[in-house]
This record gives sequence, C-alpha cells and structure tokens, in this order.
Amino acid sequence: MNSLVIKGQNYDAPGDLEVQNFKTGGAYRFVNQKRTGIVNEVIVHETVTSSAKATVAVLQQRNLGVQLIVGGDGTVYQHGDLAEDFHWHASEHNPHSVGIEVVNPYYPKFNPHNSVWTRTIPAPWADGKLYVVPAPAQAEALCQLVTWLTSDLAVGLSIPPKFVGVSDQKILMSRTPQSQCGPGIYAHHYFGHMDGAWLVLYTWLRLQPQLDPADAYETACRLASGASKSIDLAEFYAQNPYLDS
Repeated sequence: MNSLVIKGQNYDAPGDLEVQNFKTGGAYRFVNQKRTGIVNEVIVHETVTSSAKATVAVLQQRNLGVQLIVGGDGTVYQHGDLAEDFHWHASEHNPHSVGIEVVNPYYPKFNPHNSVWTRTIPAPWADGKLYVVPAPAQAEALCQLVTWLTSDLAVGLSIPPKFVGVSDQKILMSRTPQSQCGPGIYAHHYFGHMDGAWLVLYTWLRLQPQLDPADAYETACRLASGASKSIDLAEFYAQNPYLDS
C-alpha cells in the first residue's frame, strides 16, 4: 500500500511514488516525543550516507529522528506520523516541521563505486566545494512529496507552498535572514547547515516555471555549478512575471 500516515490515518501517496511506512512494517518508527501543535514547515536534509538503512542507524545512534527518508532509488520510507510525531532533526524548527532526509553521500570521497550518484559539480556554496548531486529519481520523489505536503491532500497539515529561500528573484544557497523565515519549504542549509539547497532549487524549478523532470535536473545542475550564496532566477521571471517570489 503506497500511503502516507497523518494522525494515524492512511492517505494515498502522490503519483507513482513508492512508499513504505511504519504502520505496514516497512519502516522503523523513530520515537522522540509527541506533538500537538500546527505543522507548517517542511525541512529538506541530505544524509551523508549511502543507504536508508545506514541513515536510520546514524539517527538512532544520535538519538535523533525524521519523518521521511528518500532512498537512492526514490523509494520513500515514512518513519513517523507527519502530524503527531515530533522528531529532532532541525533545531528550533522541530516542533512544527516535517523532516525529509534524502540519502546522498554529498562528498565525492564518500560516494561508493558504481553508485546511483553519477554527477558531481563544482559548488562554492557546498561544504568541500564539490557536491555529489542526488539521483534524478530522488529529486523527483522529493518534488512529489513536497507538492503533496503543501496541498489540501495532506489533511491535518498546514504547510504553504512557499519557498522560504526565494526573494527578489533569487534563491538562497546559504543561511536565510530571519526576516524571510516563516511557514513554508526550507533547506536545512538555510539555518546554519550545508545540505538541502540543491534539492529545493530543483523543486522550485519543477513547481514554479514547471520544467519537466529532465530539464529541471539539468538546469539545477547548471545554475548551482560555480554558484555562491544565491542563484539568480531572473531568466524564469522574464519568461513568466507571475511566478511567486
């Protein structure tokens, strides 16, 4: 059953997304604590591991948790109730966020031989200045998840389809000013870490100018290669001045 769990209820997963959740025994359930408040943010992480299993082990060792993990082949594992489980993954954002970990070695030195991660780009915005790009299936699975989480289909959640890192026709690849913070879609990179920004860029390209998956992937690689603290999106606003900013 491809379903996502909110307040104990199963809801159909979007599109052709493959989901294994804790209710069906397909995923371990992290137990940090329960929450009762509103959920209005989604935080995108990258794991610096090479498998979902290894990611679970690392989080267990660190007494952390996350609601969702996207494996190397794009399979989604749900490790906590999206509304009721309060997991420790994003500091002050924990009480009102859904955390998504995308499995990615991130650093070339950690990328296994013959892995699904075949692209590395020069990235001054990334730790180490070279970045292993998530696989296309992972980027698209994340996009489908974010689209669903920010829609009315995610009953019980209140995450708006707002890209917190986008303003003045630019997207951040660095820390977000406090004045820009609020409900919406975050990269972990936006508050002092170094992960998630490329994936949020890909998702913006899919959902705002509505590039197809292959074009969005190549465009995200092009824009992020050699970029520093932000990326200029003016080319897309010139084509469509009504894009959200």
